[in-house]
Amino acid sequence: MGEGTIRRLGPLAWADLLRAALELGAARMLLRRRSCRDLIRMTRARTPAQPIPETRATRVVERVAFAVPRVAARVPWRADCLVQALAAQSWLTRAGVESELRIGARQEDATGFEAHAWLTCGPRVVTGGGAGAFAVLVGPDTPV
Repeated sequence: MGEGTIRRLGPLAWADLLRAALELGAARMLLRRRSCRDLIRMTRARTPAQPIPETRATRVVERVAFAVPRVAARVPWRADCLVQALAAQSWLTRAGVESELRIGARQEDATGFEAHAWLTCGPRVVTGGGAGAFAVLVGPDTPV
C-alpha cells in the first residue's frame, strides 16, 4: 500500500484496517492458548447465527481480503498465514458470512517441508492465496 493509496482511503477503509489489527491481535493471543485438537476444531466451517444476503457478504469478504493481509504485514507481532486466516474467519463470522479454514502442507526439494493456512468463502480464497499447491491436512472434513 503506497503513500498515494493511503491518502485515498475513506473512513470505512480506515475502520477496516483498525478492525483487522484488532482481529489479528485476538487471533495471535488465541493461538498461544490452544492445543492441536482445539486448532482442528477451529477449522470447522463457522456458520453465523444470522447469515447475510450474498451481495452484502461479497462486499464484506472483499473488505476482509483487502485489510487483513495489509495490516498483517505491519503489526509488531507475528501474523503469519494461520493468524491471518483465524482473524479473517472471526471477522466474517461476526459479519454473518460462513467460511472454511484449511491447513495444508507440501514437500519441495529446494525448500523442504512447508505448511500453509488459508481461508475460503465458497470458491473465493480470502487469505492465504496460492494454496492450490498444498495438500489439505486439516480442514472442515478432518475428523477430530
